[in-house]
Amino acid sequence: KRSRPLIVALHGGYSHGRDFLWTWLREARSRGYVIFAPTSMAMTWSITQAQIDAQQICRHLGEVVSRVNIDQSRILLTGMSDGGTYALKLALSQNSNYQYVAPVACALAPVDLKQAEGKRIFWIHGAQDWIFPVSYAVGAGEKLKRAGADIKMKVIRDLAHAYPREENKNILDCFEKSAVQLS
Repeated sequence: KRSRPLIVALHGGYSHGRDFLWTWLREARSRGYVIFAPTSMAMTWSITQAQIDAQQICRHLGEVVSRVNIDQSRILLTGMSDGGTYALKLALSQNSNYQYVAPVACALAPVDLKQAEGKRIFWIHGAQDWIFPVSYAVGAGEKLKRAGADIKMKVIRDLAHAYPREENKNILDCFEKSAVQLS
């Protein structure tokens, strides 16, 4: 009966929601979170035509909310690689309700940076990432900060293009701290 926070976890390219779900299961259960790990319509998220996957996510999210009492003010949007890029794209789209984003090992797709104002972003990136060089991520973080986002970036020295599961605790700690500050 009590409302619970939600993690919306977006897989990387050529993956599947059921695989990425396992990345979050332990931390989510231990803190009483609900996890929603959708799968992209194609082999990866529709970054250039965001509405394609956004409509499906919205529809399925409605199903989750109809079954479970979700605290609508405590939804964390996260993703790895293309999933992180798409999470940023969704959070920065017009009329987005996503206030908290934790992208990992990704890039900033072309977006209207006016939508960055007030968004809380905790971006994790590997210094050894060969797909999305860390310099691009740091530059994107600076752009988001100038646009008014509350952004924290953590660069992990020995991480390549991979998901650092050990950072889930830090992601949730940052999310919970941000949620408390807003209430």
